[in-house]
Amino acid sequence: MSKNSDLRILSIIANVSVSLMLAVGGIWALQGGGDFGCRAIKSIFSGDLAKILVLVFGGIELLSGIFILLQLFIGDRIGTFSKILKLIVVIVWIAAIVVSDFFGSKGLFNGGVSNFLSWLHTLATHLIILVALLITRS
Repeated sequence: MSKNSDLRILSIIANVSVSLMLAVGGIWALQGGGDFGCRAIKSIFSGDLAKILVLVFGGIELLSGIFILLQLFIGDRIGTFSKILKLIVVIVWIAAIVVSDFFGSKGLFNGGVSNFLSWLHTLATHLIILVALLITRS
């Protein structure tokens, strides 16, 4: 196999993985649960505002995941709308990393130092997902 075909296969796998993660996270949020981003929203806001923001973010995640998957087949026909949704997801993910991994109940500044390797592993996982979000098609 050539390098280009290897990169193409890896790109397809990354795009499918990120689109599935976002679509499932969005469905989960719309059902009242939520992924890492939703948990961060719930830790900042409470009551009806938290519920509304989680539902809105869930819808954005679901659409963004669907659009990333569609772009593998139809190209960049969705355009700017898809890029805006992806940007919102990335911003929420970055905020979730800061809120949860640094200031959350097991964050670095709230006991994360006592189990540093566990904290570092969690942070690395969240950063890997952030990088995947940034390098996949938007």
